[in-house]
Amino acid sequence: MKSLPALFIMLLAPLLCPPQACAEGLRELEIQPARYADAREALVDAIETEGLVPAPPSQFGDMLARTGPALDHREPVYEEAEVLHFCSARIAWQLALENPANIAQCPLSMAIYTLAGRTGTVRLAWRQAAGDSPGARAANALLERIAHQTSENAGRSAIRR
Repeated sequence: MKSLPALFIMLLAPLLCPPQACAEGLRELEIQPARYADAREALVDAIETEGLVPAPPSQFGDMLARTGPALDHREPVYEEAEVLHFCSARIAWQLALENPANIAQCPLSMAIYTLAGRTGTVRLAWRQAAGDSPGARAANALLERIAHQTSENAGRSAIRR
């Protein structure tokens, strides 16, 4: 029998993502009210609670801020934006045994960001693992648990419609 939080996530998962993102395998969760630093700490804690160690984050927002002027993009998209990468050896093995090309799905990642000029809302975004194999389902369940745990510890999640 599944735990109550797991059932909650499975039932609400389709409602947490705007249709244009879901069509491409992207998921998004808004956390509000929330401060970026609190939500980031909650994300790292949620990853570590799963027994995983996040790699140093990709400073995505900083990269865009640095390169924007050279590409004639003056207005920032993000106030703050990072991508955290992590890997579950159990899921990686499962995916690799299912199909060696699944190497491209590792490591898993979750982005955390705020939009420029919009305080009080932190967003998480992640790519779902491709396919409907046991490994892909395990990876997607892990990502959903991490997102849910982050929102529980950092603020309240808001369903995007």
